[in-house]
Amino acid sequence: MSYVRKVITSEEKLLAIFRPHWIYFIEGLIWFAALFLAGQIADYYLYQYFGSHAYTFNVDLWIVQFDERNTPIPWLFSLTGLALFLPVFLTYIATEVGLTDQRIIKKRGLIFVEIDQIDLEDIRAEHVHHGWFGWLLGYGRIRLDCRFIHDVRLPAIRRPYRLIKASHKARMKHPDIEYDHDEFQANIEQIDRRRREAEMKNKLTKLKIATLTSFRKIA
Repeated sequence: MSYVRKVITSEEKLLAIFRPHWIYFIEGLIWFAALFLAGQIADYYLYQYFGSHAYTFNVDLWIVQFDERNTPIPWLFSLTGLALFLPVFLTYIATEVGLTDQRIIKKRGLIFVEIDQIDLEDIRAEHVHHGWFGWLLGYGRIRLDCRFIHDVRLPAIRRPYRLIKASHKARMKHPDIEYDHDEFQANIEQIDRRRREAEMKNKLTKLKIATLTSFRKIA
């Protein structure tokens, strides 16, 4: 069950829940695979060039036995890769962003849970950062410019403008927020324009990659 659903009060309405993009999982796998491969390569070449001068040792650690041919080097690289993979993977499975008619709730952590919540009336602006892969895969990171408190950065989510647009609609209906129809309409049009620009850049990026791939196949 979603953690955000447990923390909202009976006086507010949950509008949507957003979860991190799967790019976090892929990023963690790439780090682990790269370091695992680097460990295998380092172990192979170190043995090839320095094996005859290496100190001969035998260490038996219950399941794993180390000797001059099976050194701890690949294991050290793999453990480092695992240490980089786990935090990113936990971000992917244990983070969620909830939007209610009164606030935005950011939950992170699996065992030690941390909650950031921002009242809608405290949000003054939103900034979306895509980056190269964001344009290509359709995700973005949102930074909320808040008054009285520090800015809040949300994880990379799919279709970030959907969250921004929904939060503006919630602010429009909030009884304690002075947010007239003209300002609302102008902001919605601006959000739609940014979303269209993002989709256009995404299509152009995919077209460039497809064109380069075609040229490489022809070559």
